[in-house]
Amino acid sequence: MDINITAPINQLGYGIVGLNITLAFERLGHTPALWFLGNVEAPIQCHDTLRAIVQRTAFYNPKAPSLRIWHQFDLAQHVGRGPHCAYPFFELTRLKKAEVHHLAAQDIVFAPCHWAGEVMVANGVPEDRVRYAPPGVDQSIFRPVEHVEPGTTTFVNIGKWEVRKGHDILIEAFEKAFTPTDNVRLVMNCFNPCFRTKEELERYNDQWVSLYKNSRLGDKVFVYEQRLPTQRDVALLMASADCGVFPSRAEGWNLEAAEMLAMGKHVILTNYSGHTEFANESNARLIHIDRLEDAHDGVWFDAKSPHWDGKPGHWAELGERQVDQLVEHMRSIHRLKQEGQLKVNTAGIETMKRFTWENTAAKMVAVFEG
Repeated sequence: MDINITAPINQLGYGIVGLNITLAFERLGHTPALWFLGNVEAPIQCHDTLRAIVQRTAFYNPKAPSLRIWHQFDLAQHVGRGPHCAYPFFELTRLKKAEVHHLAAQDIVFAPCHWAGEVMVANGVPEDRVRYAPPGVDQSIFRPVEHVEPGTTTFVNIGKWEVRKGHDILIEAFEKAFTPTDNVRLVMNCFNPCFRTKEELERYNDQWVSLYKNSRLGDKVFVYEQRLPTQRDVALLMASADCGVFPSRAEGWNLEAAEMLAMGKHVILTNYSGHTEFANESNARLIHIDRLEDAHDGVWFDAKSPHWDGKPGHWAELGERQVDQLVEHMRSIHRLKQEGQLKVNTAGIETMKRFTWENTAAKMVAVFEG
């Protein structure tokens, strides 16, 4: 089947999705043609395959489905006359008017999770255009780790610096959970590249780095001040950790948590939004929420913006009770590790076996052929 794809190819969220879905279509025997969004950054072992896929754009099939893997507010540009399809990721309960317009203009919108599908329909996107296609994990890279090494209990958080990601409360909980004599470590791989100027980028990232390095337990915190260059590097970091900790207020999917579960690592995360598609009481330690609140961080989300018409989107409220749950989960992981009782998370491995990129592509093809 011919498929026209417009997507970023890089090491950020949309870029990882774009790369893996495109390659999955190819592995399943289909013939994707690919138009890049933005600068290209792909693993060298994929270059020959991507080059062949891009060369198909010279004689693309104008009647093939056009799949745009991109933000919900920028879905107008498509290739050819085939069905216009979108694969967006978003985090809030309410969509702005322009976002609804772009989503509703599609012939098909693929939701990465049921939560996202419900949000779109609740905001006015026609239900008969919404289809479900969960993302996958590259299980050739994020492979199960067979045993837990003794020693320091290592927690890791991966995901660009944001209030939405709960980075403001994570360091608070870490300080509350442990003392300077505890054999623990917190690793933060959170560099945020999404700024227009170098000055803005440096100022924003430096504020977060300073918050963590200057904390009471700063000598137990390691912060990567640049993103890791490849997915294999990310997998190596995850393999060295005992537990991924993701106290986010909202997630469109949470690829890093999915990857850690696929490796058999323990995860702590908020029982809300996108990652509830794969995380549950059997495979994760959940932070239960009490209510939602207006989404506001002064940078990426502004509850007072006129675009909301006085009705802003919401995310999970993280208060004292949620911090206390996070503290207890981290202490529990540490206690088990130091007692030699922390085992491989086999439930996480089993859950993620069904979340493959081939499965994502196959679900989309089934809709196209519908």
